[in-house]
Amino acid sequence: MPTFVSGVVDPFGKVFSGAGFKVEKVDTGLCTIIFTEEFNTVPAVTATQIYPWPFDADSKGGDTRDNAVIVYIAVDRVRIKTGDDEGKAKNRAFSFIAAG
Repeated sequence: MPTFVSGVVDPFGKVFSGAGFKVEKVDTGLCTIIFTEEFNTVPAVTATQIYPWPFDADSKGGDTRDNAVIVYIAVDRVRIKTGDDEGKAKNRAFSFIAAG
């Protein structure tokens, strides 16, 4: 039973960094993070879109409507949806932290 799991997922649904989870690409902009070990209770989860990708130290950033939304949480998984500045589903990189 983990106390926290964190990671970075690239726009293609691949693990960029982190451990204790795998990623299943569900649809455009939609990924399920499956925890290697279940939490004892439903964890608190935060997610933030990373834009642009790859990282660019000179970037001024994206539109504040570029976002990551948690659409489901359970003891063994979380589903995260990312979107563009028009609110449409878009494959984007994101980071997350699950704690419980």
